Amino acid sequence: MKLVTLVIVAALLAPWTELAASDASLRFIRSYGADNEQLPPVVLISEGALPEISASAYATVEFDIQSPVIPNLYARLIHCSADWNDDGNSFLTDITTRTTIISWSLAPQASTYYSYRGKIRIPNPQIAIRFSGNWKVKVFDMDTDELLGETRIFAVDYKARTDFNFMTDFYEPTARVSSIALTLEAVVSSESSRLMDPFLHTVTFYRNHRWGEPFIVSTKYLDQVTPYGTSGSIAGIYPAGKVFRISRIPAQNEYRVLDMTNLGLFPYTGKPVRLPLSDLRRNGSFFEQANDGAMITAMVQPLDDIYVPVEFLLDPQPGSPSVNDVFIAGSFNNWTLDRSWMMSYDEKLRLYRLRQWVRRGRHNYLYATGSLNIDDGTIHDISFEEFEGNTASNTNSYIAFVYYRVLDYGGYDAIISVAASNIYKR
Repeated sequence: MKLVTLVIVAALLAPWTELAASDASLRFIRSYGADNEQLPPVVLISEGALPEISASAYATVEFDIQSPVIPNLYARLIHCSADWNDDGNSFLTDITTRTTIISWSLAPQASTYYSYRGKIRIPNPQIAIRFSGNWKVKVFDMDTDELLGETRIFAVDYKARTDFNFMTDFYEPTARVSSIALTLEAVVSSESSRLMDPFLHTVTFYRNHRWGEPFIVSTKYLDQVTPYGTSGSIAGIYPAGKVFRISRIPAQNEYRVLDMTNLGLFPYTGKPVRLPLSDLRRNGSFFEQANDGAMITAMVQPLDDIYVPVEFLLDPQPGSPSVNDVFIAGSFNNWTLDRSWMMSYDEKLRLYRLRQWVRRGRHNYLYATGSLNIDDGTIHDISFEEFEGNTASNTNSYIAFVYYRVLDYGGYDAIISVAASNIYKR
């Protein structure tokens, strides 16, 4: 079956205005740089600047929808502060920061989990990014204004240089694993004195592709506590060199790899495909390098690009089952833990089990422990130590974003620099 690509504008969707919001379900949403799913969703809005990492001229937002017909959707850009709170600045986020230009493609005929895939290029003829900073991309049902889902992108206006220093450290793990931790240091400097030191207030560090887990070092967002056990500090004077440092971040482990591109091992039969062997505790060892946290689907043929029900199996041996709740986080769920990715322990098999729909591709993932609050669905005390171990030999990279408070247009957090590093880049 041939894939059909359609560019949909609001006026062309009029015949489907009677579609109920409940008829359209968003299955998955992600963002990446340009047309390369391995690039971070970092948009460069400076002219003539030379970025320290692979910034792109635009970002791509990709989402899968289950619906009887192509739904009538639009996307809004919401500017956020450095800690991802909507800043409510009407000068930055107004009615023009929305788009209905969506490139649609039909799901393969065998697909039962989703029916259409939409892609939005940002910026596009309908929407521009005039201000740097954090942006949420929220996808809405046009008829009801119901929010279906959201993802994140970054816009950078280069005005400073950032040197990223990456060092090993120590911490006290809760499980019996290696005590190797990391110290991340961003040194922000410039040959220009146009920017004032007091307004250079925050650096956030992220593990690449894990945009929901910022490590915040800030003089402004003092109420934002960095993860338990870590320690942040700020020293120096801009533009000579202002140092933002965070210490005692557990190194974690190289990501596990789930390669579903082999149709023989992962056929689509409508029934869950049990992983050939149950995953084991790794204690920090690994045998295969991952894709730095990214989902890779470029090698999947269009007719095979579907979601397959997969049964994950985790063997807690050696040792007894965890006293904590066990979850799976990976590229197939945007590294976001929630109730739907919580495993259950099978007393008969003596294994943790979870059945979930996973898009065909090459995925990175880890097993986490935490404590689920059944009242509000939040998860506390998240750790990857117990089943993954800890090692600084992994290739996981980090990205640092530098925030400056711009007073124009009512004031906002602008990103003026960005840098990336890992343990192998000294």
